[in-house]
Amino acid sequence: MISIDNSLTFAEAMQAAMAQELERDETVFAYGEGINDPGGFFGTTVGLRDRFGEERCLDVPNCEETLAGFGLGAALGGLRPVFINLRIEFLLLAANQLVNHIAKWGAMQGREVAIPLTIRAMVGRGWGQGAQHSGSYAAMLAHVPGLQVAVPSGPLEGAGLLVSAVRGDRPTVLIEPKAVYDTVDLVPADIAPVPIGRAFVRREGAHFTLVALGDTVHLALAVAERLHERQGIAVEVIDLCSLAPFDAVTIRTSVAKTGQVGVIDIGWEGFGVASEVARCLVAEDPIRLAGPLLSWAPAGHAPAGCFAEARHYPTEDQISADIAASRLPPVSST
Repeated sequence: MISIDNSLTFAEAMQAAMAQELERDETVFAYGEGINDPGGFFGTTVGLRDRFGEERCLDVPNCEETLAGFGLGAALGGLRPVFINLRIEFLLLAANQLVNHIAKWGAMQGREVAIPLTIRAMVGRGWGQGAQHSGSYAAMLAHVPGLQVAVPSGPLEGAGLLVSAVRGDRPTVLIEPKAVYDTVDLVPADIAPVPIGRAFVRREGAHFTLVALGDTVHLALAVAERLHERQGIAVEVIDLCSLAPFDAVTIRTSVAKTGQVGVIDIGWEGFGVASEVARCLVAEDPIRLAGPLLSWAPAGHAPAGCFAEARHYPTEDQISADIAASRLPPVSST
């Protein structure tokens, strides 16, 4: 059993949160392909079967659509399943269940229906494994009404979002970038829920708002520190944490102060997070910007190989230079 009085990696924090919820509520169970292997889904399920039994930590055959439908049935039957899916690309095989059944069940009933189903899936970017193991699909899933979508940036956020998802009554997809698995943070013994649908200001600043999610939050913080030290530009960094629900209030509050905004996305640029940020700024009571909305995201599919992949994604140099070049005098309110 992991001690959670000290610093934990993301993987250890997720294991601790899952163990806490299994202990707290007998209706909670976890299932997924290979979760009882010695590696325990990259360390996040290690020891759970030994502690809680195989009936609550199920290693299952590889059939994503069936597994998603199984989770829906279990949730409707009063249980709280956690479906642990190895790669988010493989979750596309369950799109029928996700979009046509899980997301639409309540709407088809004409009433609110509790569907306490949590689905965990990993973004494999960072290993140079090519296009079929590097997608995020966060914006795609957030586009579907009825699904909650969260993307943690570190151990405390990941564990707290998992607790919220397990205790909540709405189907939630928790998208976990592999790049955050080795990050470390202090995680309390009693892991509290992190609200799904709330963004967080990770660094305050008065000159530019930089919106990020998942592992790009760490990139955004590095950019902010660099611009502060070298050019005196105070960048405010917002960690979205969730895409659905989308916290427009936190973004609007920040941009109303700074007058400029940029977005780092883990998914493709077209119809992505930057588009939703733009919509929330101008659809109602438009906020006047002092410069263009900047966006950094991959335009196409990830190449294979670590070096080619590194050139595919936005860099600290690129983002810092773009923000410095975009700095304009504030727009007068008159």
